[in-house]
Amino acid sequence: MSNSRHRCPVVWAAAIAFTASSLTTQIAWAQENIGNAEIVVNDVRGVLGQSEPTVLHAGIDVFQNEVVRTGEKSASKVLFQDHTTLSVGASSEVTLDRFVFDPDPQKSQVALSIAKGVVRFATGSLPKSAYKISTPTATIGIRGTILSITVAADGETAISVEEGAAVVSAAGQAVTVESGMTTTTSSGAPPSTPSPTPPSPPAPVSEMDAMLSQGLAPGAAAGVATASVLSAPVIAVAVVAVIVGVTVAVTSGGGSTTTSH
Repeated sequence: MSNSRHRCPVVWAAAIAFTASSLTTQIAWAQENIGNAEIVVNDVRGVLGQSEPTVLHAGIDVFQNEVVRTGEKSASKVLFQDHTTLSVGASSEVTLDRFVFDPDPQKSQVALSIAKGVVRFATGSLPKSAYKISTPTATIGIRGTILSITVAADGETAISVEEGAAVVSAAGQAVTVESGMTTTTSSGAPPSTPSPTPPSPPAPVSEMDAMLSQGLAPGAAAGVATASVLSAPVIAVAVVAVIVGVTVAVTSGGGSTTTSH
């Protein structure tokens, strides 16, 4: 007796499993897209809700409430819809808390949280009051700014303003940090008095810049992605076509069909 009767359920099971997977993917696509990963160097992953981490590639979308995590010797640069840029260095974790891009600029908001690691943040086209950055020990308001932020494992935070100004709040007190100045915050303490930023940036910032520059270089090395990836819907359609084709081929021959290998 032919064994084709046993193969049909297997094919249908595969089709059902794929459909469930597709629905999960569609739910992820339904999340609010707020920008895309412009450069990805080595191990960079995104986490949405309770989903398993997804490996990020250059050109892939990022979403509101997504957590971006980088491994050792890894980095990424994210471009938001308002042209805000977020560079993330090695061993970092950043949550893209909120992004509202409203026709009325006064209703727009950008908020992110840095749990650990190093980032550089450059504001885009929204009003400066729309931007807010949080760390375990500080809240940072933006005034037309490019700034780098490092967050240690214990939450100690160093904020260096490269252009513009920022208002750093901690322990109920606030300081304004002008261009070329740095302040630090630690648990339970107010921000330090701003002091001149050292001429050479801290090692984590330098390493981040070097990796992202590598990502922009022509003929970048393996592990560095700068090109967009194939659209997931195209892949999904292709796989569905294959499953449907196999199912039709197996069922059309009736119970006597035997598939050779």
